[in-house]
Order: sequence, then structure tokens, then C-alpha cells
Amino acid sequence: MLIPLIALAGLIILNDWSMPGGGPFALAMLGSTLAFGTVVVWIPRFVVALLRSDGRPGLRRHWIRWASAPLMGAAVIGLVYFDLPFTTRFALSEANLERFAQTIASGPESAEHADQWVGLYPLTSIERIEGGARFLVSGTGFLNEYGFAWSPKGLPPDESHTGYTHLQGPWYIWESRW
Repeated sequence: MLIPLIALAGLIILNDWSMPGGGPFALAMLGSTLAFGTVVVWIPRFVVALLRSDGRPGLRRHWIRWASAPLMGAAVIGLVYFDLPFTTRFALSEANLERFAQTIASGPESAEHADQWVGLYPLTSIERIEGGARFLVSGTGFLNEYGFAWSPKGLPPDESHTGYTHLQGPWYIWESRW
């Protein structure tokens, strides 16, 4: 039962780290709680199996099961440390996001845009800005919301409730502050 829970916690954490500013807060808390709970259960079971003479043969016989939990945990920690979830998701979505941003930037300023999926991101608050476009990723952040700004002419114009962090090329992470 622990192995599927660890896998689920890992997938939730990886999804959270693949979003600008982090994914939905409640989902991040669920993933962290699952990860912590499985560690709290796995370690004592492992220690007891090591200390008991009748438990060691079971460890040797089922070593793959016992090793899978720390290996999955180490893999998730390594992927998050090297920022691979976000980098990969953005790289897979970048071409679609750029086409979409160009369409928004070249359209009329007063055009209304419905929420939609572009690439691997659910976008909301889609709007044209001076020299580009910006859109929030639905469900990101805790109090502040995060998304992307496409501005090939440089840093987008600043507003009192926004902030931009350069990502790469014409891309910026847009923070809509609370």
C-alpha cells in the first residue's frame, strides 16, 4: 500500500513544481502530507525488519519493494532540485504558448479571450500588453497568482500589483500580487 501512496505523493509534488509559482496550495499540502506520512510509516517498518532476525530474510527476498520507496523519494527530490519539472513542462509548451501569445499580441486590444489550455498549461486572465501578451496559469500560487508574459521588446511595463522575472528569451514569469 505504501508504494502507490509514495508514487502518488511524488506525482503531486512534481506537478506542483512544474507550474510557475507552484500549483494549487491544497494539492501541494496533500502531496507533502502524503510524502511525510509514508516516510513516517516506512522508516519504522524498515528498522523493525532490520532488527528482527525473522525480518531480515523478508528484506532480502523483497529488496526491490523495500528499495523502491527511497529510490522514488530520491528521484523526486533530484528532479525538483534541478528544476526539471518546470523546465520540461515549459519546453514542451513553449512553441504553443508563443504562437498563442503572438495571436493575442497582434489582435485587437479590446478582444475578450476565454480561459483555455495552451500546451500543458490551463490559462486564464489572457490579455494583450504593450508589445506582447500575458496570461495567468490557472490554480497557481497561494495568495499571488502566476503566469507568463511574452514580451519580445524587453521587460513588460510595470504595474503596482505585478512583477516580472525573466525566464528566457522573450518570456517572463508574471506574478499578479494580491
